[in-house]
Amino acid sequence: MNQMRCISFAGPGLLEKRRYCRDTTCMESDLVQEAIFHLYHPNEIILCLSEPAAAHIASSLESRNIPVNKVWIPCGTDEDQLWEIFSILCTLPLDHEEILFDITAGCHSLPFMTFLAASYLHSVRHVTIHGVIYAPAIGDDGFCRFVDLKPLMDILDWIAGVRSVTHYVDAEPIYNLLNHLQGNIHRSGEEQNPPVRLTGWASLLWQFSDAVRLARPVDAMYAASGIVRDMDEVNEELVRYAPSLVPVLGATRELADLAAEPEPDHCSEEYIQKQIRVISFQLDKGLYLQAVTLAREVLITLLMIRMNVNANWLDADIRHQVSRTLTGGALDLQQKSYDKTQYSDDLILYPDWKELVRIWIRVSDLRNNLAHCGMNQRDDSIRSIRKRSSDILPDIERFMVLCLSGKNNIENI
Repeated sequence: MNQMRCISFAGPGLLEKRRYCRDTTCMESDLVQEAIFHLYHPNEIILCLSEPAAAHIASSLESRNIPVNKVWIPCGTDEDQLWEIFSILCTLPLDHEEILFDITAGCHSLPFMTFLAASYLHSVRHVTIHGVIYAPAIGDDGFCRFVDLKPLMDILDWIAGVRSVTHYVDAEPIYNLLNHLQGNIHRSGEEQNPPVRLTGWASLLWQFSDAVRLARPVDAMYAASGIVRDMDEVNEELVRYAPSLVPVLGATRELADLAAEPEPDHCSEEYIQKQIRVISFQLDKGLYLQAVTLAREVLITLLMIRMNVNANWLDADIRHQVSRTLTGGALDLQQKSYDKTQYSDDLILYPDWKELVRIWIRVSDLRNNLAHCGMNQRDDSIRSIRKRSSDILPDIERFMVLCLSGKNNIENI
């Protein structure tokens, strides 16, 4: 069994006997720490003292064969003392240790400082928080029943999960929280109508975030279609079981503009427009590398649409030939020799081919710069690369207008 220690606070008030209870087990004592020792079974009580008048509590516990470690803390009357209290509370536990906090006698700022310290220890030091307990006033039945505030610490995890998915396109924390929530509700057996959609919906959200960060537009748009499809049913379950996640649902409603079923055999104009919206989404979230990488591929797809070879738009060989065609056009502009592809002669027949090629040069140069991770002698600053990446969308949209209007003009002849 893992060892567990209790960090408790000592107050200077008069001690009186009370019947303390944890669930259905009770004991009578004039010291809450003694009741905790016998009801929660910590290996040691770490007693935090700020007033000498309370030091006798440690002696009383020792006389009852309860292991005690005394720690002096400030009274917390100014900001410096509050930081010192926080530092002390965070240095008392060992890494990966299990800690029980008792705030029964923690007055003024101590409950709040305990909450902050417990959250920090859990998130940064990987300390297991067994509980954050206190014994309130005697109830109508004459007992002091311990209340555990630890479940409320999950609020911080929910906040972090919401921020993770809405700001950083990382849905893994949300998936873990919802999967854990749905599983716990089913295991408890207390709900007649337990949630059944939260885990599946969160899984789709996770797939979407991974696909966006890996620049996989087909997977991202397909996951978005599932997210949007199940939104109303998921909303009902979130309102009932996880209302703090309702803002996430509001943010995911925006994914309707990205949602699309896969088109493996033919890339339509609407489908490529949604891919461009994925690029815009990536740029909004600061995913510049992914956006530029996808942008280059979108230019290839757009030219394939114009050349009417988009029936096999995912064919790697055809995409490579179209890519080489645009690169050849770039060499032609520089009056350099190049090997023609089967599409080269068609390209230079377009009245706007030079503009298409210049956009290709800008996007490809930026993409290559990013792909080489700065391992070259170019003097490009981080700020300049971010600025160029942020400004890439107008070029893509212009390329799309040229390709789609050019294709439509040919069809109307």
